[in-house]
Amino acid sequence: MNQLSDRLYELLDGERLKEKQHEAFVLQTVSEDGWPHAAMISAGEIIALNRTDIRIALWKHTETAGNILRTGQAQLTAWWKGAAHYVKLQCEPLPPLNDAVYDRERFACRITSAKEDAAKYADVTSGVRIQLHHADEVLNRWKVTLEELKR
Repeated sequence: MNQLSDRLYELLDGERLKEKQHEAFVLQTVSEDGWPHAAMISAGEIIALNRTDIRIALWKHTETAGNILRTGQAQLTAWWKGAAHYVKLQCEPLPPLNDAVYDRERFACRITSAKEDAAKYADVTSGVRIQLHHADEVLNRWKVTLEELKR
């Protein structure tokens, strides 16, 4: 399958950020030395424009952003509503926004494969969970970031 499931699309739709503020995902890339590199991202740094296209905002000069700029590839892992989700992405950089509030590296990504992993005998009950230190401030930053990703 090369598109998001209904469950995962609901998680990444950019809506109801307050409800999703505790969810975190793993974005995997390949480092220059060929090893896997994992980074956590939040619901305020990724948005599904539709079932096949995702946009991601990463802080500039991070290893993850550099890896995606170099290889054009990433894998997103998320846990949501009873299942683990593995999404392979082909990414390309978006042009910088001159009026961006937060200086981010932005990527337009096309889903090349998506797998929903659920067992008949058990539910995935949680994945990575976070607690924001200054929730209102972070939620506002996320809203701005997601709006900028849509442009």
